[in-house]
Amino acid sequence: MFRFYIALWIAKFLMCFKRSASSDLPGRVALKICPKYLNIISRPKLTVAVTGTNGKTATAALINDFLKYSGMTTSFNEWGGNLTAGIAVNLTRGVSPFNKPKTDCSVLEGDEMIMDTEVVPLKPDYILVTNIAKDDFQRNGHPHNTFDHIEKAMRLLGDQTTAILNANDPISSMLDEGGRRIFYSMGDLMQKAYACKNPDIAQCPMCGAPLKYEYRNYRSIGKYHCSRCDFHRPQADYSAEFVDVLRGTIEINGFEYPLISGSAYNAFNELSVIALLRDMGYRENEIAVFLKTVSITDKCESSVSVNGTEFKTYKVESGNSSGASTVMESVVTDNASKIIVLMIDKEKEEGLNNENTAWIYDTDFEVLNNPSVMGIVFGGQLRRELFIRLQMAGIHEDKIKMLDNEDDIPYAFNVNAIERVYILYDSTKETKAEAARNLMVNHAKEGR
Repeated sequence: MFRFYIALWIAKFLMCFKRSASSDLPGRVALKICPKYLNIISRPKLTVAVTGTNGKTATAALINDFLKYSGMTTSFNEWGGNLTAGIAVNLTRGVSPFNKPKTDCSVLEGDEMIMDTEVVPLKPDYILVTNIAKDDFQRNGHPHNTFDHIEKAMRLLGDQTTAILNANDPISSMLDEGGRRIFYSMGDLMQKAYACKNPDIAQCPMCGAPLKYEYRNYRSIGKYHCSRCDFHRPQADYSAEFVDVLRGTIEINGFEYPLISGSAYNAFNELSVIALLRDMGYRENEIAVFLKTVSITDKCESSVSVNGTEFKTYKVESGNSSGASTVMESVVTDNASKIIVLMIDKEKEEGLNNENTAWIYDTDFEVLNNPSVMGIVFGGQLRRELFIRLQMAGIHEDKIKMLDNEDDIPYAFNVNAIERVYILYDSTKETKAEAARNLMVNHAKEGR
C-alpha cells in the first residue's frame, strides 16, 4: 500500500498544475510507481463506462453534464483520455489524499480494447456501448475483435453490470446475451443513406447469409434482418420512432425531448443517454429540461456563422474508416454549396510508423462526389494518398486542391463564395484546425 499512496500523492500533486490537470501525465506517473493502481484506488457508489467505436466522447460528456446538473458530484476524463492512464486520472480526481471517495459518480470514457483488462476491476454499474464498427487496423483489427474485448468484459462482470445497447447495430446488439440488457433503437430518419463501399458488416453473424435492411440511417445502422435465419433487430426498451430535425425534437416511447443535433449519429448518442438515464430512474421531464440547456460538445463538433457562411468543425480520428465515412455522409445531406477541408492525418511528431494508409481506401470518399461539394482542400503528410483516393472516388480533379503546406489552407479559396465550410480534423490537429477556422472566419468578416 505504501507504493500506492506515494503514487496517489504524486498524481494529485501533478494535477495541481494547469498543464497536467487535464492530461494523462499524472496517471502515467501513478501507474509507473504502482502498476496495480487501478485495482486499489477507491470507486464511488456509481460508475458508468461508455465505450464503442464512434461517439464515446460526446455521449460520455452528455451523461456527465446531466449528472452534475442533477446535483451529483462526478469525476470525468473530459479531455478524451480513454486509455489506462486517463482512467487513472479520472479516478484520482474522485478520491481524497487518503483514498476515500469524494464524488458520487465516475463517468469513464473507455477504449474498447481495454474494457476486459482495465475496466473490469472497476466494476462499472453500467456499460453503454454506442456501436461497433471498423476502426484503426493496427490497434483494433476486425470489428469482431473489438466485439470480443467488450463481450469478455461483460461476461466477467456478470449481473453486477447493466449493458445499454444499440439495437440498430447488428454487431453490438449481440453483446451480453444472458445478462441484463437495455436496448435503444431509432426509427427511419428518412435521410438518404449512402451505399457503403466497405460496410462494417454485410453477412449475418449467425449463418453467413446476406443481411437485408428495411431502412438504414447510416452505414450498417438501421432495421435489419437475415435473408435466411431469424437474426433480426431486437425489440427496444427505448424507441425513437419520430425525429423532427426542423422542429428539433425526438420522440421516445411517446415523450418528446429536445434534439440537440441534426446529425443522425449524434441523435443516436442522445438516444443512448436518455435510455441510460431513464433506466437509472430519472424522469422524462427532468431529462427534457436539461437537454434544452446543452449542445453537442465542442470537442467533436462546433459551428460559427459569419456573413452568410457557416464554418463547421468535426473531429475525425485518423485510421477510423467507419467514423470518417459517417461524418462525410452527414456533411453532404444538405444542398448548400460547400468546401471540405481535410486535416485527417496525424501530426508528424506522432511518428510516421503509426500512419497506416490502408484506412483511406476503406473510407467511403465516394459520398463527397456530390454536386454541392464545390471543392476539397488538404495538405499534410497523406496529401498524395488522398489525391489518388479522391480521384478513385470519381471526384473531378478540378474540385481537388492539394497543398504542399497545410498552413496555406485558409488562403486556398474565397470563403464568401460558398455557404458552408466543413473542417474535418484528427484529434492531434485540433489546435491547427481551430487556427485555420479562425483565419477563415476573419477572412469572411473582411469580405475576402
